[in-house]
Amino acid sequence: MMTETELQTFLHRHIPATAALGLEVAECSREQTVVTLPHLPNRNHKNTVFGGSIALAATACGWAAVHCALPEAAGNIVIQQGETRYLRPARAGLTVITRNADDEAWKVMREMFGRRGKGKIELYTQVFSDGILAAEFRGKYVALKE
Repeated sequence: MMTETELQTFLHRHIPATAALGLEVAECSREQTVVTLPHLPNRNHKNTVFGGSIALAATACGWAAVHCALPEAAGNIVIQQGETRYLRPARAGLTVITRNADDEAWKVMREMFGRRGKGKIELYTQVFSDGILAAEFRGKYVALKE
């Protein structure tokens, strides 16, 4: 498993938008991946977090979860489908949490990746602002062998 610092460095280097938004990795564990995003550089004209920043943070958090769980993909991961539900305005910085899928889903992904060179998994991400659920995201990620 990567450390939080290694993951953040990787994200900022390979997905530069994560650095521009001020995304920081707070946790990458077997249970979940957590990133944070500050309010100030991501605010809109209503002084709430811009919806695009929320969607990017949620997408990146899920992407990071796949990257940590499947290091043999070497970062060769794409999002195939994503859906964001905006529930309420985010009036402060964000805490974004992707809880890992169950062991069976990861097993199926790894088997597909090993056999076909392509594995898929769907992950669920929650976006909190000031401890309040502001958005939910479902993403289908695909890891590819080079």
